[in-house]
Amino acid sequence: MNKKIFIGIALIGIFLLPIGSQMVAADTSIGHQNANGIVTITTGKMTIKLIPDSAHLMWYYGNHSDADEMFKLQLLRIREYMGDDATLDSMTELGGLSYNLVTEDWDYEIVEGDGELTITLSLLGLANGASIYLIMHVYEEDEPIEGSDAVTDGLTELKFDIIVDDWAFSPMAKGYAIHSYLTEVQNRHRVQVRNGTGAENGNTTRTMQFDSDDSDIPAAYYEWATTADIYNSTEHLVDTIDVGAAYFDDLIVTPTDVPGFADGLGHLWLTYPNYGDDFKMVHDPTIGINVEAYTAPLYLLPIFAGLFTVSVIALVVKKRKA
Repeated sequence: MNKKIFIGIALIGIFLLPIGSQMVAADTSIGHQNANGIVTITTGKMTIKLIPDSAHLMWYYGNHSDADEMFKLQLLRIREYMGDDATLDSMTELGGLSYNLVTEDWDYEIVEGDGELTITLSLLGLANGASIYLIMHVYEEDEPIEGSDAVTDGLTELKFDIIVDDWAFSPMAKGYAIHSYLTEVQNRHRVQVRNGTGAENGNTTRTMQFDSDDSDIPAAYYEWATTADIYNSTEHLVDTIDVGAAYFDDLIVTPTDVPGFADGLGHLWLTYPNYGDDFKMVHDPTIGINVEAYTAPLYLLPIFAGLFTVSVIALVVKKRKA
């Protein structure tokens, strides 16, 4: 009987030790370095590479220098659109003020806070005194998004505020649209971009999902709120507008003869209807990684290890009895 009790205690220890070691080893810190025009942000779960002078983000699982899958979001331009209503129905409706976000002269600042890293990209001196800001946040812990029931997941997401300040709309402009390009850049196996389902999006957000042939669930995603807030010069909320989405192929040629690319959906235009002149528009997109696509859930690892060890001990005891 004493031998059985001893073995039972030993098995409990076998299960608990891996769990404890994982809790101690969990990396909740956020690191960054700035070299050769690239800001690299690392957590224990993901790496983000930001090219600040072209509003260009790449991200992938893990905190190593390279990965089999690397996801890309590049903001290409902001353009006004005309037409009969607030919906962007065709590229022929684009007109009025336009800025190339790749070639414009962005300033940037990196601030390390308590449990977070913030990087602010600023595009100043636009027509009529307008400015555009991208304020990017990576958090150590889950962080509620102000004014909603959503949260930014710690260590596996980067949330950025798109802020357009003091925009003066051209006559007849129905709004403006921000053109972005989404793809996977390593091309080591096929990754397709698709619209998120209702279950993936929820009631207040929409997503673009990166489906990888290497996983049964999406490997990464780009998510944005379906509304944006409008503030006056005294920072008071005065309106909430609906954010739309349109998809048009563009002058950028999407290669179709290599894995990793999906046609059409990679060219995403987020649309913001005309909300009047000299206000501040704030919108909250997010990029992120689905860690579960790359690893077994952490709570299963000690169970697998424990079961393996139990099997080994059982075999040893059985041999000794024999």
